[in-house]
Amino acid sequence: MEHSVFVDRTVDLLQPLLGYARVRLRAHEALGDLPPDRVPPEEVVGAALVEALRRVDDAPAGRLYPWLRGFVRQAVAHEVTDARRRRRERSLEEPVGADRSEAEAIGVPLRLIDVLPDPKSPTPEELATAAEVQRAIAALLDQAPDIWREPLRLHAIDGLPIAAVARMEGVTVAETRRRIERAREFLRARLAEEYEEGAAPPAETLLAAMPRAEAAPEEVARLRGRLEAGRAG
Repeated sequence: MEHSVFVDRTVDLLQPLLGYARVRLRAHEALGDLPPDRVPPEEVVGAALVEALRRVDDAPAGRLYPWLRGFVRQAVAHEVTDARRRRRERSLEEPVGADRSEAEAIGVPLRLIDVLPDPKSPTPEELATAAEVQRAIAALLDQAPDIWREPLRLHAIDGLPIAAVARMEGVTVAETRRRIERAREFLRARLAEEYEEGAAPPAETLLAAMPRAEAAPEEVARLRGRLEAGRAG
């Protein structure tokens, strides 16, 4: 793909890429792999795009978004690996009896039922401001296969029309609808399993509570400059 075309199309995809990175990071925070709010989604996406730029000649014209998403997934995995390495190094350096509050703050999986025992009590507005609830929702969503999860996230969280999601994923509208429904069914099953005999919160309500990623103009300009300079380097 021509470099200038790659830059323009990639910049247009920054918002969904940031949303994807945010959900993956929040899921790893809920699982205890990462400290909360330590890794900005913008940093992960920036690193992913620089890596993608090195392989710009392999970029597919028809399915650019899934291709770029793979680099973001790798960048998130790199952050998780680094966090685990730092924890191991810190545990070896700390004397016995040292304050391990930060270590204890991660490493313990966060379940939705732990932070939302009564799904009927909070309002959607309260859900949207509850960081722990958002992390637990992200962890549930992250359990779905990527091929189902991402169309659902793009449609239900980012608010994209199904036709737009289909174009981004490089599949038909009918196939996109099927993947979204499979993801919804998966979430409903996982919620019913977690809440067991209790009334599980509706999957649609939880998805609506997840914040939509926004690409700030200055961040767009910074990443565009990084991509344009990267090819020259």
